Amino acid sequence: MTEDGVCIVDELQQFYLVCQPIIRIRSSQLIESVADYEVLIRSKRDNKFPFNAFRKLIECEAYNNVFIEWFEKEFNYLLQKFPNYKFDINIDPQQFKYPRTWIFIDSILPECRRIAVEITEAIPLNKEFAAQDKFFKKSPLSVLKKMGFKTVVDDIGTGQNSLQFVANNLQDIDRLKISLVAFRGLRDDATYLFLKAWFHLANKYNFEFVVEGIDNEITATSLISSGLDMQQGFFWQKPHVLKETAKRLNNIY
Repeated sequence: MTEDGVCIVDELQQFYLVCQPIIRIRSSQLIESVADYEVLIRSKRDNKFPFNAFRKLIECEAYNNVFIEWFEKEFNYLLQKFPNYKFDINIDPQQFKYPRTWIFIDSILPECRRIAVEITEAIPLNKEFAAQDKFFKKSPLSVLKKMGFKTVVDDIGTGQNSLQFVANNLQDIDRLKISLVAFRGLRDDATYLFLKAWFHLANKYNFEFVVEGIDNEITATSLISSGLDMQQGFFWQKPHVLKETAKRLNNIY
């Protein structure tokens, strides 16, 4: 492994997992329940997603193998400690080209009924894998769905998760997620029209539809009044270390 590679792997030691609930609202009174928890990566350096380090870790098979080994251990801990929780995990399209990623997916197959796999919007890094048409025609969604996992397309309308991608994989999708962050700078009425169109598509094909980036009660209640009752964001709860994991982190660090 090169010196640069050693630094990248060392950076992995700074990673830890947090969870953010996806909320299902049962009435206009904001009576909510947790549908599942999205598992997110953070760095102890700044408590943010380590974007640059993560992208370097998945750009080649050897580094991705090390990352997956780490993630598998941490995620299995969550599965064990919270047997009644449902979890969503994010997998970058780039990672699906590596056998070790699929070995990990096979390893969690016994728990597939409480695991959703989110395909992120990132465009694959590798040149021979970067053409979107290739990914559209050979999406891992169908394989994941046949295995029994809930399939999720994350951040629709951004990156490679376009309308075309959704249209080409309608039979293999269980949930769509859209983030209000992508609409910053647009007028509220324009944003609502985009949400309404995607929500209509989701209803037509019986997809769950989650709106991310909810950061205030006005936005939450406005969307609820339009039937958008699955939400995620700081208004409901910030990403956090689940209680049992917090105890473990304290013991280790």
